[in-house]
Amino acid sequence: MFCDCPELAVEVARGAGRIGLSLEPAVHERPWEAAIDALNRGGLAGVAVKTPLSANAVVRLAEAMRARKQRIPVAVIGPQPLGLLHDLGLPAVDETGPLVAVVALLELETERPWAATTKELPAVDRVRLGESVSHRSDGRFVRIDDGLIAHEADGGPSKPIGSPRDVAAALRALRASQDPSRPKVPVVRGVEADAVLDVILGPRRALSDPASKAALEPYDVPLPLEELCATPSRAASEAARIGFPVRVALASPDLRLWDHPDLAAEVYSAGQARDAFRQIMAMAKNRSPDARLLGVTVSASTMARTLLRVRMEPLAAGPVLAEIGFADPHGRASGDTTQTVLPATAKALERVLLRLRGSSLLLSGTPQERTQAVSAIGDVLMRLAAFVHQWREQIESVEVNPLAILVGGDLEVREACVTVGDAFSRSLNASG
Repeated sequence: MFCDCPELAVEVARGAGRIGLSLEPAVHERPWEAAIDALNRGGLAGVAVKTPLSANAVVRLAEAMRARKQRIPVAVIGPQPLGLLHDLGLPAVDETGPLVAVVALLELETERPWAATTKELPAVDRVRLGESVSHRSDGRFVRIDDGLIAHEADGGPSKPIGSPRDVAAALRALRASQDPSRPKVPVVRGVEADAVLDVILGPRRALSDPASKAALEPYDVPLPLEELCATPSRAASEAARIGFPVRVALASPDLRLWDHPDLAAEVYSAGQARDAFRQIMAMAKNRSPDARLLGVTVSASTMARTLLRVRMEPLAAGPVLAEIGFADPHGRASGDTTQTVLPATAKALERVLLRLRGSSLLLSGTPQERTQAVSAIGDVLMRLAAFVHQWREQIESVEVNPLAILVGGDLEVREACVTVGDAFSRSLNASG
């Protein structure tokens, strides 16, 4: 077991000693690196940290685990959410007691330790551990001295696991991390690479909403019917062509609508469209005199049932890191977000969405409607992930804010921002 501070190593050693577990924690500046090295040498490995793990470190741990076909228990003592670790198959907990219990359960070499029967335990312990299904090969849990829970296999001695609370947390972590299957990176066929490269080629910068959508359009992400307008008369003309009501919104790489929602308005006539153009441009100029103002976008007005925020970035270890949360004011204020890596199966994506406290807004209705919602959201996420993966050398991130789930179930990318990296500048320096 590798820890990032002496205090944590002492806690782990004390917990292991309580249940008679042979565990010798060591302090290491980069404990995840030490765990991977130990695993590659054929030893057992675990990680306990107070400093949050980076997404790249988590992915590397998961890859080492899959390569050696051996689970790596992880404890993150701090504010880091555990969902990403569970998605990658790492049995992660947020205290040292459950960490020691995970190690003890893994040493049983039982395929599904959570399936051991709990029928001989007191009612309060059964509730805490969850009603398990009795399988002869999975053994049973029993109470032993000092209020500890132990595991008994048929005909074998009991092996202490931990306190009921710690065992319950360990079993939840093992259940949550049981399906780390990773599909291949999706490929969107028919993409004209030159069309995308024409948009993203250049120095490090954040693209405007129209430019970002132009880069994403070849990947068939659901974009609204809209036009970029540089004059009031053009805005009025396009509004009439699209059909009222329409949404008129500022187009600028420097002023984002998710930071300045008042720079957008719904209008019901050509005259209102002209007035909205002038007012929005004047407000934007007053707010930031040096901001680049491209004009406004005029788009068909649609009714959203839910607004999501999605941000993706390529990881050095290979997959795409995705942060998903709610884009409405309440969702932003409450920090209702979660992280995962893509690509992922539909089942895994559903588990990710269920981690959001407001998941009922996304996955309500009948089982069929719920499946359709997961499929629709998953399709957009996979297309965005395909874009990020294909252009991982050129871009740093892509953010969609909001991704609107419309009444009726369709989706719409209302605003996007692709951040281009410095690959072009580095290539010029290398050639020079």
